[in-house]
Amino acid sequence: MRIHPFKFFQKPFVLFLSILLAGSVLGSSWASAELQQPSQAAGGFLSYEAEASQNTFTGNAGAVDCGFCSFGQKAGNLYGGSSLTFNGIQADKAGIYNMNMFYISGDSRAASISVNGAEKENFSFPKTADWNTIGTYQIQIYLNQGSNTILFDDAGGYSPDFDKIELTFDSAGDNGSGPDGSIGDLGKQKKATSYGSITLTEYANGFKVSNPTYELLYNTSTGLSQYNWNGKPVAKGLYSEIQLDRMVASTDYKHHKFYKNQVVPFQDTTGKGIKVTVVNEDGGKPSLSQIYYVYEDGPYLLTETVASHHSAISTGNIAPIAMEARGGIDIGSYDDNRVLVVPFDNDAWSRYQAKSMNTGLNNGLYVSSELTAIYDNTSRNGLVIGSVTHDTWKTGIYWSGSNDKLNKLRVYGGFTSSTSTWDTIPHGKVTGKQIASPKIMVGFFEDYRTGLEAFGQVNAAIQPPLAFGEDIPEGVPVGWNSWGAYASDLSFDKAVSVSNYFKDHIQNHSFNNEGNIYINLDSYWDNMTDQQLTDLVQLIHSNGQKAGIYYSPFVYWGNNMEQEVEGTNGKYKYGDIVLRDWDGNVLPTLDGAYAVDPTHPGVKQRIDYYMNKFKSKGFEYIKIDFLSHGAMEGKHDDPSVQTGIQAYNQGMAYVNEVLDGSMFISASIAPLFPSQYAHSRRISCDIDGSIGSTEYQLNNLTYGWWQNGTIYHYTDPDYMHLTKGGSMEGAQSRINAAAISGTVFLNSDDVTDATARQYMETLLTNPEVNGLAMKGRAFRPVEGNTGTQAANVFVLDDQGTHYVAVFNYTQNAAQHTVDLVRAGIALEGAASYTVTDVWSGQSQTASGSSLDVTLKAAESKLYKIVPNP
Repeated sequence: MRIHPFKFFQKPFVLFLSILLAGSVLGSSWASAELQQPSQAAGGFLSYEAEASQNTFTGNAGAVDCGFCSFGQKAGNLYGGSSLTFNGIQADKAGIYNMNMFYISGDSRAASISVNGAEKENFSFPKTADWNTIGTYQIQIYLNQGSNTILFDDAGGYSPDFDKIELTFDSAGDNGSGPDGSIGDLGKQKKATSYGSITLTEYANGFKVSNPTYELLYNTSTGLSQYNWNGKPVAKGLYSEIQLDRMVASTDYKHHKFYKNQVVPFQDTTGKGIKVTVVNEDGGKPSLSQIYYVYEDGPYLLTETVASHHSAISTGNIAPIAMEARGGIDIGSYDDNRVLVVPFDNDAWSRYQAKSMNTGLNNGLYVSSELTAIYDNTSRNGLVIGSVTHDTWKTGIYWSGSNDKLNKLRVYGGFTSSTSTWDTIPHGKVTGKQIASPKIMVGFFEDYRTGLEAFGQVNAAIQPPLAFGEDIPEGVPVGWNSWGAYASDLSFDKAVSVSNYFKDHIQNHSFNNEGNIYINLDSYWDNMTDQQLTDLVQLIHSNGQKAGIYYSPFVYWGNNMEQEVEGTNGKYKYGDIVLRDWDGNVLPTLDGAYAVDPTHPGVKQRIDYYMNKFKSKGFEYIKIDFLSHGAMEGKHDDPSVQTGIQAYNQGMAYVNEVLDGSMFISASIAPLFPSQYAHSRRISCDIDGSIGSTEYQLNNLTYGWWQNGTIYHYTDPDYMHLTKGGSMEGAQSRINAAAISGTVFLNSDDVTDATARQYMETLLTNPEVNGLAMKGRAFRPVEGNTGTQAANVFVLDDQGTHYVAVFNYTQNAAQHTVDLVRAGIALEGAASYTVTDVWSGQSQTASGSSLDVTLKAAESKLYKIVPNP
C-alpha cells in the first residue's frame, strides 16, 4: 500500500464556512420557455435565471447553452477571476430569505457570495452526479427592502455552473421581532444560603446562585434562566432541548423542579463550587435535568443537560443551551462586535472567521464547531462558550444576530455538516436510559482572549494533553520534514544527504533543542525498501539526530475492496474495514481516501503492524495524518460505539496504547477535539512557504493561539519551506510565523539547491530567533476583527519582557504603527524603553506609546521591548 500524500488530493481550495444548510442532488429536466426575470413560481417563491441579460458577468463567465436547464441556458465558466452578479433582486420587506441555488458541478467546487456589496463568504458545493445533473444547495441571506444584488465569484479557483436561484422569505427567521428573553418575576425572596463565596438565594418562583463575578437566575414557573455578570444581564431567555420524535424544549414541560437539599458541593480538576440541578418533568416525557456547576472563583460556569427515562430513549441532537429572544445575548459593548466561527478541523485550508454580529450576507445563522467567542473587539469584553467534554458528541454553536446582539443561540451535541465535519450522513444517535449532553463552559471576560485561554485551560484540566514518554524530549521539536523539499520524490539517497547536511552545516549552529534535532520522513517514505529504512535510521542516529516517520491510521488510499489489509494475515480485506452508512453503503471518499472504521479489529491489527514496524526500526517521532476520517459518522463494528467521536476516541486511544510513549506524536489534519492523543497538532492545513500561505497560517494563530500550552503542548505551524517565500524577506517571515506559533520548528528545503542552502545557513542559525522559538509559546494577536484574514501584530509577555511580531502580507512596502498600550505592553511608567531587533541584535532607545515599523514586501519584524530603569 502506498501512503498517500495529503498534498495531492482532488479537492478545490475552499475556505471553511460552517452554516446551517440543507442540500440535495436532484436529477432534473427542464423544458424551454420564454425567459422572464424574475418569475413567480408555484409555492410563493421568486425565481431568477443566472443567464438573464440583466445580470452582470466578468472575466470568462457568461451564458452557456444547457438543454436540461430551465429556459435552456445556464451561467458557466466561472474561473480565472470571473464573477456573476444577479441584479434587481426584489424584496417586499427586509429580512432573512432562503436562497435555493440550482447548480451543476461534476466535481466539488466553491464560490464566494456577497449580498449588496457586503463581505464575501465562501461556500463549498457538493459535486452533482455528473455535468448533466442539477443539484440544489440552500443558504439563508439577508435582503434589504427593495432592490438587491447578489454576487457569485470563483473564490480564486473554479466555481459550479449556475442555472437559477429561488428566494423565499423565512418567516421563522430573525427579523427583529420575537420575545425579549425575560425570564419573568422570581417572586418573593425566601432564604439565602452560603457555600464559601457562593450564595444560593431561594425565591417563590425560582432561585439565584451568585459568586463574586456572576449570577445564575432560574424561574421555575417559566423554565427560563439568565446569566448576569457584574450585575448586568448578558444571556437571558435560556432553556434546553432534545430531539426525540420531535424537538422538545425544557420550557414545554409542565414542571421545573428545584430542591435545595439536592444542591451538592463539589471539587473537580477545575475548581471548587456547588452543583445545582433543575429537573423538568411532564407525563410520559423523559425527564430533563438541567445541571449547573457554579465555581467559587472565576468568571465561568459549566452546564449540561441529562435526559432520563425508565426505558431506552434515542437522540442525535441535544442542546444544554438554547435561546430565541430579541437581544438575548447582550455583551454590553457595541463598537466592533464579533462572533468567532471555529472550524471543526484544519482540513481544506479552513480558516477561522471573526464575523460581525450584523453580517450582511445572512444576518448570522452560522455554526461554529466546539466553541465560540462573542465579543467587542474595541473593548475586548466577551462571552466565551464551548464544550469541555469530547467523548461522545460533535458540538455545534448556532447563532444569529442583529443590532449588535444575538437573537438566536443554540449550543448542541449532534453537529454535522458536509463542509465542516465532512459528514455525508446525520450525527449518530445515542441510545440509553440516560443520555448526557456535552458539558458546556460559559464565561464572561474583560478580555475575550483571556477567556479563550481559560477555555483551553479548563479543557486541559478535564482532559490533560498527552504526557511525554521517558525517552522523548519534552521541548519544542526542531528539525526537518521531507514533504516541502521532495514530496513524492523522496528517496534513500536524498534523506541521507539531508541528514549529513544538517550535521555538517545546521544543527551545531543553534538549530537544535538542547542537542535534539529530528530528520522526519513524510508521505512516500515507502519509496524505500525495508533495509533502506533500517540503514537510514542508523545513519540519522549516528549523526546525532532523531528519526521521524508518517502514517494515516484511519484512511484507505486505494479502491480495491478485495485488497488484503496489512497485518491481518489475510483475515480482512479493505471492503471489511471501510466505514459504511447505516444501510451498508461505503461512505464517499474524503480528500481522495476512504475512511476506515477505527473500532474494527482489522484496522487495529493494521495499526499494530505499522506502529510496531516503526518502533522496531527506531523511529522516535510520528506525524499522523487525515485523522478526521476517523471521526466521521457511520456504522461501526463495535456496537457500543454510536457516534463518530466515540469511534475517534477509541481509535486514537489504541494508537497511543501501541506506541506506548515511544514517540513524539504530531497530529496533522485532525479535529480540534478530542485533544489528549497528541503532543502537538497542526494549527492550519498545508503551508507552502509563500507569504500568502504564511498569512493563512497566521489566521489560524490569530484565533487559535490559545490551544498552545493548554490542550496541546505545542501548536504546529507546519514546516518552513524557505525558498517558496520568493525572497529572503518572505523566507524570514515564514520563520517568524513559525517561531511565534507554538511551535514545531521544522525546515523543509532541498539541501541540493544552492538558494535553499543560502537561506538555511543564513536564517536557521540565528541563536536569538531560535531561542525565542524554543520557548514554545504562542504569541497573542493584538486585534481580533480581521474576518477571515490574519492579524498583522502579535505579542508575547515573557515575564515582563515583551516580544512583538509585525507582518506585511503584501508584495508592496508597508508602514505600520504599533500601539504599545493596545498591545498590552506595560512600560510601568518608564520614560523610555529599549527596542531590539531580534534578528539583527540592533537596539535603540525609544519613548512614547507607539512603535513605527517600516516593512519591505513580504517582510516581517521581531522586536524585544524592555523598559529602561
